[in-house]
Amino acid sequence: MGKLLGEKSFHVCSFGDRNSEAHARLALKRAEGAFVVIFAHGGSNYIRGGEYFDRISRQILGGEKFLTVDDADVFQGKVIFCLSCDSNGLAGPSLAAGARAFVGFNDVHFNRYAANGTLISDREFEQHAQQLIASAIRVTIERFISGKATLSEAVAFLRLWICQAAVQFVRTNQLFKGGRDVAALLLRVKDGVQYHASVSTPAIRFVK
Repeated sequence: MGKLLGEKSFHVCSFGDRNSEAHARLALKRAEGAFVVIFAHGGSNYIRGGEYFDRISRQILGGEKFLTVDDADVFQGKVIFCLSCDSNGLAGPSLAAGARAFVGFNDVHFNRYAANGTLISDREFEQHAQQLIASAIRVTIERFISGKATLSEAVAFLRLWICQAAVQFVRTNQLFKGGRDVAALLLRVKDGVQYHASVSTPAIRFVK
């Protein structure tokens, strides 16, 4: 996004400590008419902040709620793309608060469990799945901000890209035992992504 938009049109906020979260909230509130992309943990009614190491207490702190449905007014006038577990639950309150459109997702589970409840996920599975999801999101956002597609068309493209990538991954990684599980996770992400907007909202195109 930085390469396509340039530094003047692109602003990044990374969670580190409480000060960084306060900065992100202020930047989000001030970003009038912006296209906002959120990558974070969360749930159906909140987006979680970051975790950080406190040098004094030597403890891992943070992980609290960055935004909740009660803060949805910060999305007023904005277009939101939120990759966070169950972020579809934030779409309704965000639109009611004045968001122009909202792209949300259902749960994205990287942990796999056997029938007896034993955790069977491993680092290799997570790395493959995360890399493919990251690639899917990258090409989708690039398609939107480059003007090749409206936001709803970009979401449809995301679904198609995932289907093709899932098949290709299984075919080219036949020696990897978790290949079909990676494909299944990708397809679950595909089924859970939704474009939300009022029926009266015109097609959303990116304006630089």
